[in-house]
Formats: sequence, C-alpha cells, structure tokens
Amino acid sequence: MNLFILCMLSAPLARTLSVRKTQTMKNQPVLYESLKTILSYTDPNLRINMSQRMPSIRATERAVPLKIRYLSIKDTTVDINNVRYKLGVCRDYPNGDIPQFVKRENAHGGVSNDFDRFGFEIPIGSNLILPGDISVQSGDEQVVRTDTDELEELYQTALSRSEIHLKSIAEMESEKRAWTSEWKGHHQFIANYTREKLKPFHCKRHNLPRPFNCYIQISVEKHEKVKPLQKLAYTRKLYEAVKQFNHVLFANRPVIKVEVLDCVGNHVYRIPVGFKISANELKVWESHIALIATILKGNLNTIRVIKWENVENWWQHRLVRNAKELITKGSQSAEESCLMLRTFGNRNIRFHNLRILSTEQYCELIENWMSVKREVGSELWIGLEVKRHRNNVLEKIQTRMEVVRRNERCVTVHDKNGTQVAVCEERCEDESIHHRWAVKVKIIKN
Repeated sequence: MNLFILCMLSAPLARTLSVRKTQTMKNQPVLYESLKTILSYTDPNLRINMSQRMPSIRATERAVPLKIRYLSIKDTTVDINNVRYKLGVCRDYPNGDIPQFVKRENAHGGVSNDFDRFGFEIPIGSNLILPGDISVQSGDEQVVRTDTDELEELYQTALSRSEIHLKSIAEMESEKRAWTSEWKGHHQFIANYTREKLKPFHCKRHNLPRPFNCYIQISVEKHEKVKPLQKLAYTRKLYEAVKQFNHVLFANRPVIKVEVLDCVGNHVYRIPVGFKISANELKVWESHIALIATILKGNLNTIRVIKWENVENWWQHRLVRNAKELITKGSQSAEESCLMLRTFGNRNIRFHNLRILSTEQYCELIENWMSVKREVGSELWIGLEVKRHRNNVLEKIQTRMEVVRRNERCVTVHDKNGTQVAVCEERCEDESIHHRWAVKVKIIKN
C-alpha cells in the first residue's frame, strides 16, 4: 500500500539517486556504498518519502539505520522531528450537508476513534491488541459507552433547552438587541451538535445504517498546517490502519537511533514485531518504564520520569539506574523524596517536587542525597516553588554543616564524612526544570 501520494523529493534528485538498470555490475557496489552514505545523512522524513517513491532504493534505505532527532508514537499519530503524521476517521454525508463541527474535525485530519454501523463512536480503549503492540493501559480503565439511554436523554435535554433559547433570541432580535447575535451562535452550535449526536440512536432504534460515510485520512502536519496525503477506504478499523502505517515506517529496519523519545500520553503503541530503538533521552511515565524498556536497546543518557501513579520502587529499574541523568517530577511526600534521593545513583539528578516544602525539608533532601558516596562532579538540582526559598536554604544549610567558604549566591560546605559540596542558588533557564528557581548541589571533593 503506497501511503505517500505526495513526495518532497524533486525529480532531478530522484533520477540521480535511482539505480539504473543500464549500470554494469562492476559499478553497482560503488553506487550502493555511496547511496548508503547519502541516506545516513538524509532527513528521516525525506528518506521515508524517497523509499515509497523509488522502490529501487527501498531495500538499501531500510538497511541504513534511521536517525531521528525527536520521535513520538501515539495512538493515531507519529511525530518524526518537526513533522507529524496523523491517521483519522473523516465523515462525508450523502446529501453534502456536513455539520460545521464535522467539517472542522475533517479539516484537522479526522477524529481518533472508529464508528459502528449506526454511527456511535467506538472508544479507543476498547480496541484489540495486535502482535508487536505494547499496551500501557493499566487494565482497569473504564470504557465510556456512547450508546446509553442516559446519554441519549442528556443530548435530548440539551437540544430542547437550546431550541427554547433560540426561540427567545428570535423574539429579542425583533427588538434589535446587540448581544443576541453571540448567544444565537452559541445555542445554534449546541442544537446542531446534539441533533447530530442523536442520529445514531434513531438509526439503532430503526435498524438503519449510519447517516454518514467514513474514510480514513492520512495527513501530515508541519508548522501547524495540516496537509492531506491519502484517503483510505473504510474497510478496516482505524487502529488496524495505524498498525499498517507504522509497519511501512518502521518494519524490517535495524535499531532506530533516536535523540529524544517521547512516550507520554498514549494507550497502545501500534508497532511492528521486533521494533527496537536506541535512545539518548527518554520521557516516560513512571508506570510505563518497564513496558517501554522492552523496545529499547542499550542505556539512556537522560531519562525524564513523570510521576502519574503510585508505582513502588520505579527508580530501581535498570533504565533509571543506568541513566547518566535523571529528571523527575511528582508530588510525593518529603519522606518518600528523601528515600528516592538516597537510592538514586545517577551522576546528575534534577528533582522537582510539586509540593511546597519547608526550608527544613529542602535541607533534608540535600543531606539524604549527600549521605551516599558519589563521584566528584555529581549534581543535584532541586526545583523550588518560591524564590525566597533559595536564600533560606543557603542560610539553613550553613547551620547544619561546616562552612568552607561562601559568597552571595553560593556556599561551600562539608559534612561529617568529609564530603565537600557547593550549594548554589540558580535560576532555571531551560525546560528540564519545572520550577523557575532551584538550588544546585555539586560534589567538589570526597
């Protein structure tokens, strides 16, 4: 299945890179090695387009490791660097009278759920898990049905209220009141929306087909502009089309090299069997670490862990332990934070507790981190909710440890074990620290 109708590759470049049948066997090995070199430095999105446009280079293109700066695979989207590929279900109406909100959804690449034969939305969490897929659902998610009597009653009530309001507004319009136009648009939208939502109930009651036709739209989004690539007949479910699309992108490749892998906010990764990534940096929820580890090869340089659920001892997983830098944020208690900092063995730690802690508690975090022997140069950043806490922490730490030297923004101290550290107040200029202000602790001497 050719998933890319439009190709960014120019015709002259295509002719240059194509393997011509007239070339002799003697020259082909040179061309093959040259092509591999060119592909290794080619933008991954252009490579994918080239591979689809020129079958003659497809085997070679897949043999060269794909290098991606940023990769995010979601339920119905794939982000590769600054390009987003999206699959969605669009709706078309036989009479051409498409509701305005459906037009907007179609213009943005469609919706991320399927529709049953009456027109009810099929919740995305109810789809099957296919070979190679990684489901990060906990298993106790509640699937919200869209065909219940309660929901029909809710839509009917909203429609009745909007019709009453529209009737009142029509009477007021005769009096030329300026504010009626805005309210009329609001209630007109609600009325049109609820009428459309009630149609599947009518179809189900009378065993009629859904009032619209569906097709799957493949789109590409770049610089906030959505461009359609291809329409697919609605002969399969959306998740099956996503699986096939990701197979075209990633199947039968060596380990994919990724600078930043974003694994936040997903339900199921529809990936090929044997899919492997070598990542420099990973952004992940703590409850998904073990599952995401199954597709990773080698150690990480940086891991960003977002605390979403109470997962015990997530920091003991090899991905976390072996990463050089750990960036984590959550709202754990001060006691749990101290335990975590004693356990973390990473060279650099950026720790963001979303709770507002006392100055005493911030000092305890530092002391617990220092209680474990660490190599010189190791750093701990602690995000602070309030700017004044920076000065308070520096003042308080001097009363708890022996001061070696100090200046306006930094104090050097050593504890009873002789570990010497610099404790400095910092302003956070990059997005790796959630808070604007921080205290940085660095091991100077053991």
